[in-house]
Amino acid sequence: MAEDNITAVLYKAQDMRLEQRPIPSPGTGEVLIRIRSVGICGSDVHYWWKGRTGRFVVEAPIVLGHESSGEIVQCGPGVKHLKPGDRVAIEPGVPCRTCEHCKIGRYNICTDVQFCATPPVDGTLTRYYIHPADFCFK
Repeated sequence: MAEDNITAVLYKAQDMRLEQRPIPSPGTGEVLIRIRSVGICGSDVHYWWKGRTGRFVVEAPIVLGHESSGEIVQCGPGVKHLKPGDRVAIEPGVPCRTCEHCKIGRYNICTDVQFCATPPVDGTLTRYYIHPADFCFK
């Protein structure tokens, strides 16, 4: 594993900086992913040019990127279906898992979804990223 975690951080419209951040450790049900590929989405472009997309505004530094894939480096406690070395795609929208929509399998319309690279949630334009294992797919 590399010793650095170079990360692209957007501070405001047209002000993105490369910074070193600590390599995070996965918690229960999470995995540490070595990001290998990140697509640049229209929302990333809007954040870069305007500092906002729709009702979401960059008010604090944020890491963009959410169309991502990578390799599992480490699994947190309780992760059974993934192991180090597995290549995964990331589902960037992580729902609450407890509302009526989530319970019937329609997590895509959860009103409490936490979406990568949508303020205040950091995205994946970083070398190492933590994500819930159940939202990573081989």
